[in-house]
Amino acid sequence: MELLLALIFFPLIPAVLLYLIRNAAVQTLIIRLSSLVIIVLSVLVAVQYTNHKTYVDMSKYGFINYGMMCIEVLIALYIIYTGIKKKFILAPIFSFLATAIIIIFEFTVVHQHHLETDQGIMIDNLSTLMIAIIGIVGSLICLYTAEYMKDYHKYHTVEDNRHMFFAVLFAFMSAMFGLVIANNLMWLFFCWEVTTFCSFLLIGYTKSEVAVKNSFLALTINAGGGLVFAIAIALLGTYFGKIDMESLLSLDNPGGLLTVIVFFMAFAGLTKSAQMPFSKWLLGAMVAPTPSSAMLHSSTMVKAGVYLIIRLSPMLGHNFTGVTMTLVGGFTFFVGALIAISQSDAKKILAYSTVSNLGLIVACASIGTEESIWAAIMLIIFHAIAKSLLFLSVGSTEHFIGSRNVEDMEGLIGVSGPLTMFLIIGIAGMFLAPFGMLISKWAAMKAFIDSGNIFIVLLVAFGSSVTLFFWTKWLGKLIEGYTTAKLSDYKMNFDEKVTLYSLAILVVFVCLGFPIISDVIILPYLTDNSFLAAISPINSLDTTIVLFMMCILFIIPILLMPVYKKYKVQPTSIYMGGHNTGDNVSFIDSMGQVKKVENRNWYMNNLFGEDVLLNKSIAIAAAIIIIGAFVTIGGNLL
Repeated sequence: MELLLALIFFPLIPAVLLYLIRNAAVQTLIIRLSSLVIIVLSVLVAVQYTNHKTYVDMSKYGFINYGMMCIEVLIALYIIYTGIKKKFILAPIFSFLATAIIIIFEFTVVHQHHLETDQGIMIDNLSTLMIAIIGIVGSLICLYTAEYMKDYHKYHTVEDNRHMFFAVLFAFMSAMFGLVIANNLMWLFFCWEVTTFCSFLLIGYTKSEVAVKNSFLALTINAGGGLVFAIAIALLGTYFGKIDMESLLSLDNPGGLLTVIVFFMAFAGLTKSAQMPFSKWLLGAMVAPTPSSAMLHSSTMVKAGVYLIIRLSPMLGHNFTGVTMTLVGGFTFFVGALIAISQSDAKKILAYSTVSNLGLIVACASIGTEESIWAAIMLIIFHAIAKSLLFLSVGSTEHFIGSRNVEDMEGLIGVSGPLTMFLIIGIAGMFLAPFGMLISKWAAMKAFIDSGNIFIVLLVAFGSSVTLFFWTKWLGKLIEGYTTAKLSDYKMNFDEKVTLYSLAILVVFVCLGFPIISDVIILPYLTDNSFLAAISPINSLDTTIVLFMMCILFIIPILLMPVYKKYKVQPTSIYMGGHNTGDNVSFIDSMGQVKKVENRNWYMNNLFGEDVLLNKSIAIAAAIIIIGAFVTIGGNLL
């Protein structure tokens, strides 16, 4: 109990200290120590509670409810004030209504009918897995941020508010820890709204016109989802006398108003996980400094949305709510991958691939079968680690070469071998065999086939093949050429190296250790949630093949390193259709003129560009949700 509470509340200590202290050296020290402590705490909690489902009686801590309400009111007041000042009206309206509904519900229905749940906290294998992801990946992102933000302000002439940036990152982690262990839906909603507010602050960090606009877009969409979530909680408590997740999932014969409540909650999950038609907020988040993008895309914000849908999966499946969410997820996966083809900005590629992969997770969770939930949880693990490695590597690349355009990364291997290695591992982790994303996608495909969702099978099959385009183009640029020119004097700092090496090792580790993760964490979770003696969709032969391929890719080359060192290979100039000038980037043609070698990828903007697909896809996804809502609400209430 004490360890769990320490995990939730400890990040608030460095958050306060970092906000108050402006000395850069002291800030760096606080971030390093705090990140280490959070990693240790998250690992200890994960080890202690794995396979030990635990409920914590929080009834004696009634004052927590009032503290949360006070913070909710303060957040709402700040949003209302800022929104009116900046002339963004919808976000303040949504925030006001959601806060009002929760407060009125608390002081009327909850108090009058004594709906307080004794089991305010519930921690199971899914919670421990999420805690490990948030604690380890989130802390490494914070560690990377300390030195990165110093360099960020060297290249960007914006107001230096690093103290606020650091504080929000740690507060973000605290809210996420609370979110994944909250059984009391009122507490879960509070943490949900705090993550929305934190993302708003991070996206608008630079205070530029586009940053402010995108931060309010994110706030409006997620506050809208929060309003629907608040309505669902109020309906659940008023008509069913329940305000906790376990009681909700235990209700028999879902139908009528209960189905509408589940639809509303799943809808909130769609907004938070940036599914179409709500994906623009996550794409707009790219204006923020890279560490915040990594935090939002990998270990915190968007994972809250898919986490909620996975929790609700027993009440989805073949009902119309489940079908709607599956269609939205599958469609988002396919379209997100298509649009990523047309992108040359590395952060945009990562953003669209994030939206795409979250769509696959939503689709898997919405089917609600044993195999599909197994695939969804595995996808969360691999995506969180590989995507955070890629985002942070892109941030470092921008400091090395002054650009994050994929076309400018040609020959990066000649500029920084380690950085190129990090990018290659991250990219391989997203789409190559035997890395985990491909394993999870294979399991997802099998789950869709077994459940009879043939249309989704087609979306996933074509969407998965499309990923070859944008990942292979990027990978090819990294290893395409070798330049002898010195392009940058930038050197990775200590925190940067520790973070990137750690994440790269984690990518490989989870690929080697996924059978253990499956047997020790995921299968027991599935068994505890009505899947009698759950069986892994990956058999022993598949596991053997994967481990053998990993040995070929990593272990054997590492063991042969002493042999490689005996051979000294000198780089030589390459043939360019003319006389090489000696730098491997230019040549002298037959007319005696010096020309630069240029190789460009094909991005097919006329077919898959944002202008061509994005708005149409948003309209289609919106139509799916509107039809789903009409059928769900109308069919169950009228």
